[in-house]
Amino acid sequence: MTILLVLANVFVYAFLQSGDARVYARAQAYYEQVNLGALEFPAYVTWLNQHGRGAQPIDAHPDRPTGFMLAQMQSDRAFMADLHADKVIVPTDPRYAQWHDQRAQFDDILDSAFTPRHALRFSHIEPGRMLTAMFMHGGIEHLLGNMLFLLVIGMLVEGALGAGWFFGLYLLGGLLAASTSLTWHWGEQGASLGASGAIAALMGAYCVIWGLRRVKVFYWFFVIFDYVKVPALVMLGCWLVWLVILPWLDAGTHVDYADHAGGLLAGTVMAWALRRHRRVRESFVEEDERVERQAHDDAELERAQDLLGRMEIAKAREIFNRLDAAQPGQLRVLIALYRCARYQGQSTALDAAAARVFTLPAHADGDAREQAQIYADYAKACDGSPRLDAATLLGLLPGLQRAGQDDCIEAIVRALIGREPANPALPVAWFALCLRTPEASPARRERLRLLLDRYPDGEYAAKARFLLGAG
Repeated sequence: MTILLVLANVFVYAFLQSGDARVYARAQAYYEQVNLGALEFPAYVTWLNQHGRGAQPIDAHPDRPTGFMLAQMQSDRAFMADLHADKVIVPTDPRYAQWHDQRAQFDDILDSAFTPRHALRFSHIEPGRMLTAMFMHGGIEHLLGNMLFLLVIGMLVEGALGAGWFFGLYLLGGLLAASTSLTWHWGEQGASLGASGAIAALMGAYCVIWGLRRVKVFYWFFVIFDYVKVPALVMLGCWLVWLVILPWLDAGTHVDYADHAGGLLAGTVMAWALRRHRRVRESFVEEDERVERQAHDDAELERAQDLLGRMEIAKAREIFNRLDAAQPGQLRVLIALYRCARYQGQSTALDAAAARVFTLPAHADGDAREQAQIYADYAKACDGSPRLDAATLLGLLPGLQRAGQDDCIEAIVRALIGREPANPALPVAWFALCLRTPEASPARRERLRLLLDRYPDGEYAAKARFLLGAG
């Protein structure tokens, strides 16, 4: 959605607003043809002097072409407001009627351009213009700056909110920004345009969502491009600096600070509401931190494994314990702690470490295979008679069964049958193992006979006899 918004803004500027230059050239040609400047330029100088602003734009450049002087005058909002209100050239002036008709014709030519017909006009409530104005720009610098921030901030906010909520925040934020601008400038003459209000809303949302986190920002310099991580609020500072320097880059640009303030406030409030109603994808926001934490944990784990390999067990265990406390339930860390206990040869610590490995749910077959390897090592350390309780060991069976670790299952159940044969779960587990053994195989017959030997009067004895007879 961010890319589509960028393309929409570029399309409007490059194709819909691009014809405005020809319209402005035609308007200037008419202005020079009827010599409106002969009346308006001196009137402008007088008006400047009356308002204590001097006549620098006009008399300091007497040799400047009409286009320059006209642009200076047309961009002076206060003067143009008085001019259109008949406060500069008054109706009692004998030249007023001719001037009024010629100025109206000149204004009509200007108004035929795309931009004046769709920009936001002060002191007018026009919802259509409030919408179209946020996709228009006053110059290439204005467009490039806005699109840069839309791309950087938009990608982050869209990732956190999803395309739908992001687009809604962009449009509603832009409309609320335009409403703020209209309220602030009500009674004035002038116009406003640009995606800045909507982008300000995105900036407000961005600050709420990321706060003091560090974010990854893409940059390029000629053929060099990469990502750099900066505190999220740095982007807010860059954006504010851009608003300050934009008028210096393009003298024809007037920054509508009311529009920006309204958008920023609207985006902040909307993002706060979305977060409160759990519409923010915290997994996306925390992804970079999670990746960094995982990389740090991997490096720490590797360092601890190296210490363990050098038999510096205490130092290794300290790191493993720290990793376990920071993120409990990591099988690789629990196995490492088991190996620390194994090397130290303390039975109590070994049992506790093994129990943590065995009680961790096996979410994948690879986890179950690792648990099977640890059980084999643990049983060896216990001389074939594991000391852990039956519930802990039997809890391993579902994962081992899914992973096809029947040899480990057999070792566990055999050990428990020898230790506590009356446990009702054992014949059930053993018979299930028999059924998974290939039919007519020696292993199956041997397992069925053990079931008959150990539980001759149990409910599975008859089934075992039947299977042996059928085999």
